[in-house]
Amino acid sequence: MTDGLSRETLAAQALGETDQASGALSPAIHPSTIYERSPDGSYKSGLAYTRADNPTYDHAERLLAALEGGVACMLFASGSAAATAVFQSLLPGDHVLVSRILYWGIRKWLAEFAVSWGLDVEFIDTTNLAQVTAAIRPGRTRLLWVETPANPMWDVTDLAGVAEIAHASDVRVAVDSTAATPVLTRPIEFGADLVVHSATKYLNGHSDVLAGAVVTARADPFWERIRSWRRSAGAVLGPFEAWLLQRGMRTLFVRVQRSSQSALAIARHFDRHQALTAVLYPGLPSHPNHEVAARQMTGGFSGMLSLRVAGGEANAMTVAGAVRVFKRAVSLGGVESLIEHRRSTEGPSSPVPDDLLRLSIGLEAPEDLIADLDAALEKVSKAGAAGGPVPTSLPSALAGSDLAAAVVAVIDRSATPSIIARGGSVRVVAVEGGVVTLEASGSPGAVLPAASHIEALLRAEVPGVAEVRVVWPGPTPTPGSPADLTERVRRILDSEVNPAVAAHRGRVTLVDVAEGRVRIRLEGGCQGCSLAEVTIRQGVERLLRSRLPEIIGVVDTTDHVAGADPFFAPGKR
Repeated sequence: MTDGLSRETLAAQALGETDQASGALSPAIHPSTIYERSPDGSYKSGLAYTRADNPTYDHAERLLAALEGGVACMLFASGSAAATAVFQSLLPGDHVLVSRILYWGIRKWLAEFAVSWGLDVEFIDTTNLAQVTAAIRPGRTRLLWVETPANPMWDVTDLAGVAEIAHASDVRVAVDSTAATPVLTRPIEFGADLVVHSATKYLNGHSDVLAGAVVTARADPFWERIRSWRRSAGAVLGPFEAWLLQRGMRTLFVRVQRSSQSALAIARHFDRHQALTAVLYPGLPSHPNHEVAARQMTGGFSGMLSLRVAGGEANAMTVAGAVRVFKRAVSLGGVESLIEHRRSTEGPSSPVPDDLLRLSIGLEAPEDLIADLDAALEKVSKAGAAGGPVPTSLPSALAGSDLAAAVVAVIDRSATPSIIARGGSVRVVAVEGGVVTLEASGSPGAVLPAASHIEALLRAEVPGVAEVRVVWPGPTPTPGSPADLTERVRRILDSEVNPAVAAHRGRVTLVDVAEGRVRIRLEGGCQGCSLAEVTIRQGVERLLRSRLPEIIGVVDTTDHVAGADPFFAPGKR
């Protein structure tokens, strides 16, 4: 019986269930992928194939649903599989709002795949309720995705506030609660419709299981669509991993409580340290979202914090290299404490400051961790003591213009994150007579599809903006192109495309043009890039076809495997 028992007891006893056949306290593992039919052709167990269901999943799913206060839970092969299943259950054209600060893997997936598949993704500051209200497009916005605390800056979003705003416009709210866990925050109690976890992290807690989970507040048609996606895509967890996960959740409360206590002690010790510009931790009164965190996080503020090291990236890397107790490794939420320089891990698409170190606090003695960091910080300069990052100033040509400042703020907040993550960049170079001029660089496939969205966004949010123009660095194309189609294509590549991709150490070379088909080859930093298809299909091809109606397609002839130094590496990062 589970009625009346605390969640801590339910976790420790894994709902108190025993094996019906043997009385074993540890549940059985069911590795079988198939189940026998009855003579009449039915499945007496209701189970047909392990890709749809497995009894080993059931125990962990019931436990997590109970801990989160949801009606049902689904396990996935990874946290990314769980998160993307929610987005993939939407429809092309749906508008989704996403926390500006969030786990980089999901931001990268949204930019590389979700946008090109037809989702209208907009990044916003979900800690700003006024901004959430303004960003919702009634009848078009279908999902608000919130990560709180948000990795790796640890912003905290007011869940009750955003849920009220979203539900007023029939917008579904999904919360990535990986860092908080149900020990500290239960988003469904604050109005969330879905709760998502990278179960690899705190839920399992021992750095030996890859898993994800989605919990729902109600079993509605959208929930069944997610279930159908998991079954059809095969994004399921192995039975042994599911068994390990339920075992890990038995110690969830003691692990999270201990790591949270240690993290608070470490944050307090290093707050205002002369070698740091900031300690980012929701448990500190100096954190901008501390009051919200204190209201919706019970029993602690998580085991995650970040340090910003005075002197920038070089000093941050020195500190990370000097620790002896902390382990230099990716991930979080395990029993061992980890330290990581996030910007170098995330790569050139990262919006994370290059002076930031992310810390995952484990179960070691906090005094050992403090001593380890103290010794490492001794190795860096003590200059540039307190205070946060210096705000980015406007270009001199735009200084003093309130309209320009408003334009830059909207683009930086809502457009730049997705453009950067897809391999491009834009900057405001002029705001005159209601016309905003943006200079683009990097992948045309990142910038061109976003141009119309940026214009609509600015016209809606900044009174006085009437038009957005995108220009590329380099010479202006010469009017009166020659009649030869090959030469016209070459001129466009050289004058508009290559100046942009040059910022990514790349070049597009024309191979030939035949019967309206342009064959090209990517070189340098573009060769082997994981965003090559986006660059070509949504950038180069779109640009050529808009300039030259005779063009019917662009063919990529690059040997991508041979790419030695791609700007956005397609490797295992």
